[in-house]
Amino acid sequence: MARDLLNRYNIPRRIAGDTSGPSTGWPRRGRGMETNVARTSSISQPISSSPADLAITNGIARDFWENELELSIDGALRRLEDPKELRTWIGSRTGRQLDVLCRALDLTDATRIKDKRAALTRCDGRLTPFYLSDLFARRKGRFAVADLAASLLPRDVVELCRGKDDETFDTKALLYALLHANPEHFKTLFHLDKIHKSGFARMALKQKVRQPDTPFEKFLTRKQAEQILKHFDRQKRDQRESQLKNIIRHHHHRLVFIRRPEREQYIMREGRIHHGHRVEWIILDFADNVRRVNISSDSNEVPLQIANALASAYFGKDVEYDNECQITYEKQIHNLLDALKAGTCEGLKLVDLAPQCSAVHGVNLGLDHDDPDVMQRAIAALERDYGSLTAHIDRIVKLKVGYFGTRIDVKFEKLDDGPDEYIVRYMDHRLNASVRKRFEDFMRDTHGIPILSTEKRFARRP
Repeated sequence: MARDLLNRYNIPRRIAGDTSGPSTGWPRRGRGMETNVARTSSISQPISSSPADLAITNGIARDFWENELELSIDGALRRLEDPKELRTWIGSRTGRQLDVLCRALDLTDATRIKDKRAALTRCDGRLTPFYLSDLFARRKGRFAVADLAASLLPRDVVELCRGKDDETFDTKALLYALLHANPEHFKTLFHLDKIHKSGFARMALKQKVRQPDTPFEKFLTRKQAEQILKHFDRQKRDQRESQLKNIIRHHHHRLVFIRRPEREQYIMREGRIHHGHRVEWIILDFADNVRRVNISSDSNEVPLQIANALASAYFGKDVEYDNECQITYEKQIHNLLDALKAGTCEGLKLVDLAPQCSAVHGVNLGLDHDDPDVMQRAIAALERDYGSLTAHIDRIVKLKVGYFGTRIDVKFEKLDDGPDEYIVRYMDHRLNASVRKRFEDFMRDTHGIPILSTEKRFARRP
C-alpha cells in the first residue's frame, strides 16, 4: 500500500507511510479506528493514473487532483517549471508549516528556520504534492480542517499546528500533516467541508415501518448503494449518471455523497465551446435509523427521489420522505419577539427587523444595526407613537438575530391548517454543522421553539 501511494503521488516513502526504513514522522492511524468526528468507510477506491498522466504531471495522479478534488493543476505545474517559484513558496511558509514539512520529509537535522528553508529547497519534486495542497486549501473552512485533523492525527501533531490561542490553527500546516498521513484524507475533507457550507432540508418518513434487523451502515455498502443508484438512473431515463463518491460515518449519522450532472451548460477552452452539464453535489444525511434524512442539493426533485429509493431498498417496501413539520404557536413567537425588542431575550439580540405595511402609516420599515441597544431604542420610540411593529407575525419580511456574534435570518411560516400555528425556520447554510446543532438545541431548550432550516424538498407525483 505504501509503495503504491509512493508511485501514484510522487511522495517519498516516509510521507507515504512506508515503514521499510527509519522515520521520525508521526504514526498513521489503524484502518478500523473509530473517531468521534468522522471515519471514512471502506468504500473508497484506489486512485489510479496512467503512466502518461503520471509523466505529464510529474508523478502526481491527475485524476486524484482534477476529478476527485475538482482542482485544475495545469497552471500550478507550469509555475513550478520556474525554479524560482518553489524557492518563493518555501520562503513564504510559516514556522509551523516548515515544522510539519520537515517532519514529513524527515529533515530532522534542520532546527533553525533558515536551515529548514535551505533543506527544503533541496527536496525539489518531493514538495510538489504539498505545493498543490495550497490550491486545495482555498475556500476550505478552518472548522472542517481542524475538526477532521483532530480526529485523524496524533495529538502532538495537532498541537504543533496550533496558533497562539487554543481556538486557532495553522490550516495549511494541518493540511500538510493530513497529506503526509494519507492523501485519501483530502477526499474525506473535500466532502465533509461541503456539509458546513450547505443548507439541509429536514425530512421525515411519511410511513410507519418496521425497523429491519440489519443496521443501515451494514446494509449500505458501496456495491449496494451503486446498484440502487444505477436502477434509479435507468428508471429516470434522463441520460445522467449518479456517481457515488463517498459514504462517511459522522456523529452517528450516515452521510452519502453523490455527484450528478444537473442542467446543461458549456464552457470555453482554447477558443472552443465544450458542452456538458453543471455538477450537482447531493448530500444525504441519514439519521434516527433512517427515519429522518437531511438533504443538501441544488435541485429539488431528484435528491429526494434518490433518498426515497435508498430508504425503500433498506426497509424492503416503498417509503417516502416529507418535509418535517414542527409546530410553534403564535403566543410563543410573540413572547420571543417581545423579549427581543426589549433586549431581555436570553442568548439572542435583535439586529435586523423589517415589517411590511407597518403601523407607521403603512410604510415598509427596515431597522438594521449591529448594536442591539440602538435597535431597542429605535423600536421603542416607534412603538410609542405607532403601536407594535410585530403585531402581525405574517407581515414580518425580515428578522435577524445575533447569536454569539453571528447574524442569523429567522422566518415564520404560517400553516394553513391552524389559525395560530407556525413553523419557525432559519437560513442554516451560513453556519457550520456544529453551530447549527448548538443553535437548534438552544432555541428548543431555552425558548421552547423547534427551529428548522428554510430548505425544503418536493417531488412531483408520478
